[in-house]
Amino acid sequence: MSGQPMLEIRTDEAAAGKGIVNLLPCRVQHTGPTGPSSAYWNPSVDENGIRTAYLRGRRLQGKTASLPEGYRGVVLQRKDDAPEPAEQPDVVMVGGDGDEESAPSLGTMHVVTAFDKMVVWSHDAVADALSDPYLRSVEEWFKVADSIHSYEKEEKGDAK
Repeated sequence: MSGQPMLEIRTDEAAAGKGIVNLLPCRVQHTGPTGPSSAYWNPSVDENGIRTAYLRGRRLQGKTASLPEGYRGVVLQRKDDAPEPAEQPDVVMVGGDGDEESAPSLGTMHVVTAFDKMVVWSHDAVADALSDPYLRSVEEWFKVADSIHSYEKEEKGDAK
């Protein structure tokens, strides 16, 4: 039996603040450092609450979407921590065939920031929940998560 590695999520004290998450429909073919983001990303907000920004000459308009009550979002970053022996749980896995294995190794993700709102950007128009695939998929995911994590109370009736 080969076990899948477990994932640990750690909240560092430095990540206590709230950030702004931007969902931007583009692909940037660059993997190196970029320098200060203010040089190329400076969104503005008009009196109707619509955000406007320009990225590489393309006009983008953004709509702020709040997470539903009871949900919170986090931005995670993998850090290569050297696990200390005290951090590893003392667990022995027993497979279906009775063979003992050591516990799977823990992967660690650190919380960079938390958020309760995100800005969904689209090209030349404000994102609409009915037509924007990204915003629609987020809303559909919340419905699926609610149905998975909720339960119906059974009414006690007369048993016959």
